[in-house]
Amino acid sequence: MCIHHSFQNSPDESSSVINNQTLMAISENLDSSEVAELCFLCCDIVSRKHLEEVVDAAGLFLRLSENGLLGNVTFLKQLLCIIHRKDLADLLQTDRRQPEEIDAGFPLSKYRLMLYKIYDDVTTDSLKRIKIQLRSKLSRRELDQCKVRTDTHTFPELYK
Repeated sequence: MCIHHSFQNSPDESSSVINNQTLMAISENLDSSEVAELCFLCCDIVSRKHLEEVVDAAGLFLRLSENGLLGNVTFLKQLLCIIHRKDLADLLQTDRRQPEEIDAGFPLSKYRLMLYKIYDDVTTDSLKRIKIQLRSKLSRRELDQCKVRTDTHTFPELYK
């Protein structure tokens, strides 16, 4: 896979820089479901229209770069940790700030993180129980669209 995008880092973030080789290595190791999970986590900070155009991690990184978020190594590192890819997060160099400073600048909403945690914790059996509870609120077609727990695009729609 070849990334043809040039990612720009924020000029005001001098303490940490993500180089293109590292982004390419991360991009090559993320599968489509993980990219979808990252897109879901970022949908409050990157427009849905732009995220709908994302087909791979390189496309997501381009969108994050356009929003000035790739200058923040900690942001990408935390995103990767949230989706359980600490191996990829470890490829990123981090700055020496205290954890309180890092958390204060983390742009994901607590609501989005809560939705993701719910998604992440749901088993196939619990999904069946959720769908039974939602029968009166959602059409059969909407419920049928969400067939497996790993359906990142449909499952969060149940919580709208």
